[in-house]
Amino acid sequence: MAHDLMSQFYTSLSLPLQEKVIELTRIIDQSSSTKDLQTIFPQLINNIFSSSFSTGWDLKSITCDVNRYEFEALISFLEPQGPMFRLCYRLLSDTQLKYELPLNVLPLDLQVTLERGRCPQFYADMLTADAQTMNMISLALNPFDYYIFNFALYLINNNQNKNTWENWNSVYFALACDYLMHFLPLDPNMPVLPHISNYTGKVPIAAPLKTANRPLYSPSLLLISDLTGSVINNQHTSQTQSRNEVWRSETVLQVFIDIWMSVEQLNARSIEMYQRSYQINTASPERVRIVRVLIKHLHSFSAKYVSDPAVRSSALRKYARQILCVRAYHYVKHLVTTWPLDASFRLVMELWLSLIQPWRYVNNNINQDRFPSNNHQDENPTHTLDASFTQFIAENFPSYTCIFQLILPRFMRLDLTTYKNAVMLFRLGKVFSQPHLVPILWNLEHAILDSGSGVTHSSDLNFSNSMTDQSYTYNGVSLQKWVAIAKQAISEFNMPENFEYKPIWNDNMRSFALEFVKKIISAKTIAEKNVEEFSKKIDMSNQGFWSSLMHWLMIATQDESDGHLEEVKKVPTYLNTSIHNFAVIFGLSEALLLPSEPIADDSLENSSFVNSTAFPFSITNKLRSKSTNVHYMGNPDLMPIASYESTILVRILHQISTKINELYEPTFTNLWNRQDIWGYAAREVLQKPCTIQTYVKDITNHYRVIRQDLPPRLLLRRLGSQAFIFWITVGYLIMRLFSFSGLSYILILFSLWLSYVFIKGSFKMLKVIRIN
Repeated sequence: MAHDLMSQFYTSLSLPLQEKVIELTRIIDQSSSTKDLQTIFPQLINNIFSSSFSTGWDLKSITCDVNRYEFEALISFLEPQGPMFRLCYRLLSDTQLKYELPLNVLPLDLQVTLERGRCPQFYADMLTADAQTMNMISLALNPFDYYIFNFALYLINNNQNKNTWENWNSVYFALACDYLMHFLPLDPNMPVLPHISNYTGKVPIAAPLKTANRPLYSPSLLLISDLTGSVINNQHTSQTQSRNEVWRSETVLQVFIDIWMSVEQLNARSIEMYQRSYQINTASPERVRIVRVLIKHLHSFSAKYVSDPAVRSSALRKYARQILCVRAYHYVKHLVTTWPLDASFRLVMELWLSLIQPWRYVNNNINQDRFPSNNHQDENPTHTLDASFTQFIAENFPSYTCIFQLILPRFMRLDLTTYKNAVMLFRLGKVFSQPHLVPILWNLEHAILDSGSGVTHSSDLNFSNSMTDQSYTYNGVSLQKWVAIAKQAISEFNMPENFEYKPIWNDNMRSFALEFVKKIISAKTIAEKNVEEFSKKIDMSNQGFWSSLMHWLMIATQDESDGHLEEVKKVPTYLNTSIHNFAVIFGLSEALLLPSEPIADDSLENSSFVNSTAFPFSITNKLRSKSTNVHYMGNPDLMPIASYESTILVRILHQISTKINELYEPTFTNLWNRQDIWGYAAREVLQKPCTIQTYVKDITNHYRVIRQDLPPRLLLRRLGSQAFIFWITVGYLIMRLFSFSGLSYILILFSLWLSYVFIKGSFKMLKVIRIN
């Protein structure tokens, strides 16, 4: 019987995906032998997630839009109460059953932490050591933990260099949202289902969920009674029962944060281990988006612990904020310092803005991320910053100030007259200029420096009279008690011993602030000129008979031009608002501000764009729409496919032209350089030589420019436009009315084209001869 089950299992792995899922579901639900399922389980996990060199079941590539049936089959099999988790829970009946996970498959920073023993007590009963060397070599995991670890590792291990901008709604992203909603429910009174009353595999720990590093809360928060019963005179059975009620939530929380927010620090000590380890793409767009969903959900999850302190998950909700903020700070800091200078940086910036604005996610609904087609806004506008979040700001002081100082220099190197960069600048200024945030940060920084290094502040800063009071109060709220916590946060967030905090609001930073605002003012002037020039260009292109004819033939791209004009018109408004916002942020004099203009609407452009399925298309549109001062430096043959082109046909024509160019490149080069009629005709057909620039990232995540010279080449892309297909079809139907065959029609078209090329080439050649 066991042999039959194993043979059925191995046979099912070779079936197509939908049939495989059905067969595996039958095997899991109908098998009566737990021993056989224990053998099957690790092989099934390995088949789903595979190794770092293959894609497993392609969870990150299959989307609902493209592969609907495969998407639904995988979701039904891997959902929180699906067949896969039923198998995990069935195997939990044997509390001694453990599966080994080698430490070398974990992210390098987590691996080093575990080997050194400075790790959360969550791992205390999991670590296994080599009997001879006593070195930590693996984690001994129960079936549920083993699955969650492999699921989390799949995001960072399986990098196939694919265009992940297209996979916003993949199976993996949907499952990540489902797991967060199910195992970390927002309602404190909602239990995690199914209830496992008889599982006693988690041992009680003396200080539940406490990290080795000192948390940033007051000592009273370490007395976590709702996981262990009362802190004093606890019974062992009460401790065990308490932890066993939340251990699945604890696993999902700890593993997702430790693995998804892992950062590979390249230095002299770790470079050798890094080279021996697998490569980790910390800058994957899909990974950044998932981390942002995790942060928003944990903000809402941790905000619920005060609603009912008696519930068992209250301590876990407190701990969620403790562990989240430090790890997220280092992850965001790494992204900011390594992300390329392009429009996709807004993805990172929105991640950071979500981290530092927990008040926007008090009642966050993850379904808005899970089902973006609902087109709901992801933030609740009724929740704003108030005095209750002063403690959070103090505990995460570096997340506001240190990251802010890393991001500002990026904008000094960007062209702020382009729409995408203006929107990013507007978003940054809008968040930091909201009421109360900068005054609280200014007071905390002032108190920290006065109590420490004694650095003086500029007397020109203009906030409010209360900000100059040495008692450090704002709006009647004393900030003095939060100063020590903010200083501790600076020390613990920035772990290097030689780190020195650089203040934002002092005389040294004031010169940079003035230069920064002046750059925005200059960009606004240029943007206004761009609006006038672009409007004139569109008006001129819409005049005359030829323009009307092109529009009638569906060759003109009027809709795209109008859409781009709307974006160009918004740039001066965004920049004008940014001038005002940053002057308020830095406390600059009102004399630097230009006459105010209408404040930019808080539309979809101004809120998070990451949850919208339109983001991949917006990137394409920005590349396709060339503004006056922006030039595409990449391969012109590989420009994004436009809306007026046939996607399939353009790709086919590209493959054909690439093959032709490979075969006849020397011939095309010789023809291009000739000065006779053949040379002039060739220059009418072939694309002119050009030099392109590409950015290549090395092992240290630094980009360098690679120049490449493209020779004369054949480009058939113009044959892929929808207008060309339409008129070719109309011409064919007309020729059929006159009894011409398809072959005759092609020969006539080819003859007319050749005649046009040679006639045009001859005119150009004769003009050159006549000039000489």
